[in-house]
Amino acid sequence: MIRIALLAVALMIPLTARADAPKDQLLANVTRELPHFVPGVDTSTLRRSQLAAIYSIIHGGRNDGDKGTMIRSVLGGQYSLRALLFDR
Repeated sequence: MIRIALLAVALMIPLTARADAPKDQLLANVTRELPHFVPGVDTSTLRRSQLAAIYSIIHGGRNDGDKGTMIRSVLGGQYSLRALLFDR
């Protein structure tokens, strides 16, 4: 019984170590490509859902201007259209 418990723990350790690997790879890709569309964004503060949406937009079929607008919408805050138009 103890062997089974130890084996279960030993098998879980590598799985938990790699849990953030997809986010790290997604973060690296977005960090590398995002400045082309919206410069000056700190990608380390973005949620996984925002990273995934931005990655999808970057690799979508729209032109660069549309991509930049859509990415600003995902980012919100100072990068949103409302902030750009009304200086908020």
